[in-house]
Amino acid sequence: MTADREAVLVTGAGGPLGANLARSLRRAPEPLRLVGTDANRWHLPLSLCDVTYLIPLASEVDSYGAALAEVAARERVAVVVPTHPVEVRAVCGLRDHGRLADGVGTALPDTAAVELADDKAATQVCLDRAGVPVPRTVLLEGPESLERAWDELGGANHPVWVRGSGAPGLGIGGAALPCRDPGVARAWVDHHLGWGHMAASEYLPGANLTWMGVFDRGVLLAAGTRERLEYVLPHVSPSGVTGAPAVTRTVERPDVAAIGERAVRAVDPAPHGAYFADFKEDEAGQPRVTEVNAGRCGTTVELYSAAGCNFPWLLVQLARGEHPAPLPDPNRAVEIGLYWVRTLDCGPVLVRGEEGFAGFPSAGR
Repeated sequence: MTADREAVLVTGAGGPLGANLARSLRRAPEPLRLVGTDANRWHLPLSLCDVTYLIPLASEVDSYGAALAEVAARERVAVVVPTHPVEVRAVCGLRDHGRLADGVGTALPDTAAVELADDKAATQVCLDRAGVPVPRTVLLEGPESLERAWDELGGANHPVWVRGSGAPGLGIGGAALPCRDPGVARAWVDHHLGWGHMAASEYLPGANLTWMGVFDRGVLLAAGTRERLEYVLPHVSPSGVTGAPAVTRTVERPDVAAIGERAVRAVDPAPHGAYFADFKEDEAGQPRVTEVNAGRCGTTVELYSAAGCNFPWLLVQLARGEHPAPLPDPNRAVEIGLYWVRTLDCGPVLVRGEEGFAGFPSAGR
């Protein structure tokens, strides 16, 4: 880092996104001074940064921008790495309007790509038009569209996945429920006042996968694929699926890697920074893209760092104006067959292959 701009600012430092990113940056080949921010005062003690500031919510655009500028100037920040999607959008806006402090760099996509990725319904339309495999989906404009969705998506024989469309600002992006009864589905949408803002998708019973990559102005530098096997606190979600995997493993899936890159390039023709695409397999084992996230890493990004590819460090380098060389085969960036195990207040722990579990004694079997 330069002498006058030496720190990396990590937003959302008191939450899981910030913690995993900070732990990854502690693995970087050069020592970094980490400055954290968080809008939740209760979460400040959880930050792993060297110093952490309480700042306004990103939705308070002027106050949020002023706070970031103040922290950047006070702490000689060289790079800002936002973690939460709301803050990614906010920092993109500050960048676009020249409201980041002088000398502060980012490695973020164009704002239009971030906004498209954040709107899951619009993303699916974009991907479908580009020929990327996606689940069949019907936007629920009213009760009649729910009836059509039930007929088209096989509700008589399979559950239908009823969820928020993901449109930014609606607050119902996570309202997902697999429904076998159209009456239950209608009540779920009514409960969330979701007509026009929720969607019904075909239920995909197969593996839950993610492909993540970091790009430098359209060039893929490195990428990795993982499979989610178990979730943190599944009982708190009606679907049994939460946004945080408790057990995930690195896998080699050329089909997922190829589709993931196609999905990212459909959303952003000149991708820059971090992107990840989520997949579910259909009954035939075909991976279908359920969403694309632009401009940020996921909560398990430290798995990739431990497995051989430090994506957050790549972002810091890009934000400093450097151009890391792409790997000869970007999709071989991480070691395969590694498990990342964590749950509430436990872990994370890296386990090398199935033999890492076989060494424990058992009883009653």
